[in-house]
Amino acid sequence: MFVTWNWTLTSSSSKYYNLRIGRYTVKLHPEYFHIIFHEWPEWKMYHLPPFSLKGATVLDIGAGCGETALFYFIHGVKRVICVEQVPELATIISDNLRANKWNAEVYGSPFGIEMLNLSFDFMKMDCEGCEARLLEADLLPTCVMEVHDRHVLYALINKFGLTVANAKTTEWNPRYHNFERRQHRMYYLGLRFARVREKLHQTKGLRRLYYAVILVILELHPNFATAYRARWGRVWEAYYFPDRTNRKVYARATRSNKL
Repeated sequence: MFVTWNWTLTSSSSKYYNLRIGRYTVKLHPEYFHIIFHEWPEWKMYHLPPFSLKGATVLDIGAGCGETALFYFIHGVKRVICVEQVPELATIISDNLRANKWNAEVYGSPFGIEMLNLSFDFMKMDCEGCEARLLEADLLPTCVMEVHDRHVLYALINKFGLTVANAKTTEWNPRYHNFERRQHRMYYLGLRFARVREKLHQTKGLRRLYYAVILVILELHPNFATAYRARWGRVWEAYYFPDRTNRKVYARATRSNKL
């Protein structure tokens, strides 16, 4: 609720939403509309390195609709290379790049190990299964990533010395494995959250408190927290910062989350 205080839903349809964050307005698929509300605080914790990205180039693997490109531009990066293999999402990213005049390019193809040869300063990877391809590399760039397989995680740790910043365990639920049903739940919760938050801005007094309570209830709803990740059971947020690992925030996170 506090993170999204100044976000505005400018328009919506049965297929897409337009969300204004700061000076940018992004077009989002319903599933990613939900994701940006739920995961933005986590991105601030785990998708930013403990050093400045101002003026940097970011390789964004699993770019979705461009919501993480937006996140990095807000945090001062100069350029983003977006890799998204789903054609519909790659098209939405291109629309967002043009609308916001971002210094970015889009690769509408699966991640390939040769992409590590592109010119960039930092890599973010959230592309289910892509992390296994990194085992083919001789060197790993400075990066943060989500890992969805324990064996791949251990292999990456043994080969490159990755550090785990956070581990999440969610009970696998067959209800969320159905894409259409999961998408409907995300669509409903994300839209409901955005509309209630707009009501909060428009009212005063006890009515304002009422909408604030509704927002808290929505954030505590089990579907809001698990609908996306429940497919995987366990997810690890890991990072690789050569010569830059002695940072309090990541040391603290690592001590509190064990494999």
